[in-house]
Amino acid sequence: MADVSEQWDKLTREQFQRIDDDFLDTFRAPGSSNKFVAWDPFEPSSRYLKFLLFSTALRQSEAFFAAYQKIEHRQLGRPLSVSVAGCDVDADYMAAVEEWEFLRQSGGLTGVTRVVEIGGGFGRTCHTLLTLCEGIEEYVIVDLEPMLRLSEGYLKRVGFGGKVRFVSNEDHAQIDALNADLVINIDSFQEMPRPVISFYMDHIVARSKRFYCKNPTGKYLPGTIGQPDLSPAKLMDVFKLGYCQDVIDIFDDGALRTAREAFLKAYCPPTSSGNAYRVVGTRPMDLFPYFQHALYARE
Repeated sequence: MADVSEQWDKLTREQFQRIDDDFLDTFRAPGSSNKFVAWDPFEPSSRYLKFLLFSTALRQSEAFFAAYQKIEHRQLGRPLSVSVAGCDVDADYMAAVEEWEFLRQSGGLTGVTRVVEIGGGFGRTCHTLLTLCEGIEEYVIVDLEPMLRLSEGYLKRVGFGGKVRFVSNEDHAQIDALNADLVINIDSFQEMPRPVISFYMDHIVARSKRFYCKNPTGKYLPGTIGQPDLSPAKLMDVFKLGYCQDVIDIFDDGALRTAREAFLKAYCPPTSSGNAYRVVGTRPMDLFPYFQHALYARE
């Protein structure tokens, strides 16, 4: 008799002893005994995220990696990464370089010297644009006080602390004085109440030449990604945020196409001084396609 590995000896004894109709009905379902092409998606590891990150990184161009390598101190914070083209690629800076590429290819950075970012996160977009865009003279981040402390501390560590101005979301006097060539919002408008988004649109975006928005195109139910359902109260609280509140299947390309059309209309900035905005560039995010890049410019 041929030798059997300890692993498969254990599997056959514990999981594949009883092959009946009930077993066949569910053996490839999440949380089951699937050991073939796909592993159990609920396993407690980074396997699937690293495969997704690795596969996406492999599709990037030489120009992408040339830009990526110029950004120093990317490993601050110890992110999960994969190695492609001699780079340790993590999801945050992959997204940031993709944002830079999209803006450059859509003309969003042409002649830009003043940038305002609403909701800067830990500062990776600011870090990337200040590294790759020599023409930017002023970069302002508007955010909640705790997040400003994070982004200010991070940007100081990576060498750009003195080149950025940090403005509290409660400082309306400073907000009203902002005047940007380009306003940026990435993955935060969809987490704000509509009146807050409208405040930023009226007081910052409407006075800018261009507006770059990258946000989810809709809401999704927790069960679609294997998470427990939220209570109705918590679910409704989340679903009331952002301009795009339709519940969609984010793994259905037809549903995403429809949602993207609604997204582009919803986040088009209000008309100011008789000059309407129009979409001059748009495409889905590479890593997570339910996010959409959109660049608006005054006509």
